[in-house]
Amino acid sequence: MKAKRPPQEYLVCKAKEENFSEMKNEGFEKGEAAAAEVKSESVDSIVAASSAKGKRRFLLICLPLTVPTSPPLGAPLLKAYIERELPEWQVRVLDMNLWCYGRVFDMLRDGSLRFPPQVLGGVKPEELLRIPDFFRGKSEEDFFHTAAAYDHYGGLLAELTGVVSGHLSRVADDCKSGVPSDPLLAQALQRITREQADCYGISMIFDQQLAVGALFGRLLRRQTGKKVFFGGSCFTEGAEDFLRWYPESADVIIDGDGEEPLKQLLAQEGSPDGVSGAVFWRDGQVIRNPPEYRRDIDAYGGAPDFSDLDLANYYSPLPVAPLLLSRGCYWRRCAFCVHYMSAGLTYRLHGLDRVIEILRGLVAQGIRHFSFVDEMIAPGHFDNLARAIIASGLDIAYYALAKPTRAFTPEILRKMAQSGCKYLLWGVESGSQRVLDLMDKGTRVEDMQQVLRDAHTAGIANHVYVMAGFPTETRAEFIETLRFLDRNREAIYSIHRGVFALESGSPIFKHPERFGITKTWLVSPTPLGGRWMYESAGGMSRQEAMELLTSVQPYLRAFHPHAILMAYYRDHAMLLYAQRGMAAMRALPRHFPVPAMLAAPIPAR
Repeated sequence: MKAKRPPQEYLVCKAKEENFSEMKNEGFEKGEAAAAEVKSESVDSIVAASSAKGKRRFLLICLPLTVPTSPPLGAPLLKAYIERELPEWQVRVLDMNLWCYGRVFDMLRDGSLRFPPQVLGGVKPEELLRIPDFFRGKSEEDFFHTAAAYDHYGGLLAELTGVVSGHLSRVADDCKSGVPSDPLLAQALQRITREQADCYGISMIFDQQLAVGALFGRLLRRQTGKKVFFGGSCFTEGAEDFLRWYPESADVIIDGDGEEPLKQLLAQEGSPDGVSGAVFWRDGQVIRNPPEYRRDIDAYGGAPDFSDLDLANYYSPLPVAPLLLSRGCYWRRCAFCVHYMSAGLTYRLHGLDRVIEILRGLVAQGIRHFSFVDEMIAPGHFDNLARAIIASGLDIAYYALAKPTRAFTPEILRKMAQSGCKYLLWGVESGSQRVLDLMDKGTRVEDMQQVLRDAHTAGIANHVYVMAGFPTETRAEFIETLRFLDRNREAIYSIHRGVFALESGSPIFKHPERFGITKTWLVSPTPLGGRWMYESAGGMSRQEAMELLTSVQPYLRAFHPHAILMAYYRDHAMLLYAQRGMAAMRALPRHFPVPAMLAAPIPAR
């Protein structure tokens, strides 16, 4: 199973990752000298934390590199639960993702990092150094009103992230023994070990974090002699593969809900015996204990503890807090999907009273913008949630994921808007009913159209996911998707798009013959099981789908009324809608360069 990837707008990075290898001498030439110059920005907090006498210290590490617009969620949830359940343990969350961004900009500022001219289009360091202030709303250029500036800095940050992330993964995999010679990784490891914890946890979600996590785990185990535990949604089916790929990376990997297994591991001095979802080495074999999924997730608490994190340092002008109101997916049938499997094919809800209590607590801390990161929220639950938020009197703004079914009535959508819903990410996927049925989406084209228009009328912005190249999909059927988007373009504010990929563990992977796939093969092994390719009985090839999708990018990018990259940074889109209001967004002109294929008659299949 592949690690989760951020469901964001497809963006081609202009800078080739391999160019970063030239920086070993040109940009990272200071080596150990640079590693010795680690900033002591949090020494005071470390000293204060260590003053908790008699308590053992558990460090939860969030890894680089992913979009830094808001804090992580999993580690703060675990911190709150463990400190409640095991008072003898003090838990500290260390966001090394945000730290690494800070170090990259520090190194650009002091000249210890220089990019070759062919990287990032030869942009000067002083231009890159404007990125943090712009996204934090501290720039002379208005975050909320200057679309060109947003796209400029958003593009630079996306390209910088891709280049640095690729570099870190390569050098982490190349470091077979000892401390990495790369100064950024060396400084990061030094920053972690300064915490002097009794035990370490490393959280991983995205595939670009795997190599770095494995390196940190191996070196922490070797240098400190302490236990290291891994967890994260990417390990649902790939934990055994990962442990065989990186055999010295962790003492235990946790699959499934992390709260109770982590509590057991800490209470048992790291022993995985009887720990649900534990994956570990024993007698030369990788062992997996079956995971368990607690039905009553209110027992976990559900309120993240962000007290170790400075929310003002994230790359957003106002803090945006992620929240998980449920675990799993109520549908659990989409043929291409693997994300819901991390919840063990369950759908479990927090009680509404508990959700309101959590929201009240965070609003009291000055946070009123939220991303509900549930796999998707069912219409009935959304109705109850909206009613509860309205009754509570809370003044909040949020966005979430949903499936556009007829159960989202105009009345429910109006209540959602009244409760603070600014936009929804809808799983549209296709405008062809045959393709939707083959995907087992459980949606109808005419219902999706009505829901999008009703949401727009209610004052909710619509962002939609579409997919090209599902097995046996023809060019004509993808054009049906484009026509669907074009018919509803007044109601759609962004298109999140991608090409179908065969994910290990998905329903289509397990039963390819049901979906017209005639052949599958392993293209290359990966830490989580491998990258797979396929042939189908008809329709477009993956290459044809990629070329077709690329050809309509200018049209798809035109849907957002403000800035093209607002779809890439999802938290920012919500802040924009909340700040400027939907009436102002609707008044903005949009110019659609209509593809020739939409102007032509509908071709025969």
